[in-house]
Amino acid sequence: MSLDETTAKANKPKPKKKKYSNFYYDFVKVTGALPMLLWFRPRILRPFGKPKVKGALLCANHPSMLDPIAVHLAFPSRRLSCLATKDLYRTPLLRWFFPRMHCIEVDKQNFALSSFHEVVDRLADGRCVVIFPEGGLNREETGKLSPFKSGVILMAHKSHAPIVPVYIVKRHSKWERQTVVVGEPVDISAHLSPLPTLKELEEASEYLRARETELGAYAEQRLSRKKKHKNEKENSL
Repeated sequence: MSLDETTAKANKPKPKKKKYSNFYYDFVKVTGALPMLLWFRPRILRPFGKPKVKGALLCANHPSMLDPIAVHLAFPSRRLSCLATKDLYRTPLLRWFFPRMHCIEVDKQNFALSSFHEVVDRLADGRCVVIFPEGGLNREETGKLSPFKSGVILMAHKSHAPIVPVYIVKRHSKWERQTVVVGEPVDISAHLSPLPTLKELEEASEYLRARETELGAYAEQRLSRKKKHKNEKENSL
């Protein structure tokens, strides 16, 4: 590269950081915080401490339609963007509402590159994006995770953003407390070559799924221990 080319590259203006409207998002989050806390009574477990990340993909399992709220409760101080299937944009009101909640519309049948680039751009801007890599609701009663889609790996790899695995414990009653386990950030690029092959993407997806399964086992162990302690206490009275 010549000196002139180097100088031109150095003087090239940096792209402006994208601006986001936060008024409606903050209003809904603040006004909805109390009723959601009372409804879910969240129990947030962080076995590795609070993740110290700027932009990150928050990858969660998907046992319920209310999972985006559960993830928001686990990250109360962050403004999160959620991927939302286009089926949710079925009325004019919802088409107005979801973009103002920082949602990114996706078509699961024909995933557009524009959605992919929107996720990557937000990660590059230091924002957190919530994604459910199972690709849809998991109605499995045992809590076993479905295979993860490799798109989440490509998004993290393209943006050089860490992935934070999140496990949401399935509630079997509306009176049951919502337990969410937040895992340790994963640098998925460390498991991939600069131009990853399909096999590498599949292996990375399975690695991420294994980390999330471990969080599920941790939650089960903690809840079983708590239940056992409660029963022992009641029997001693």
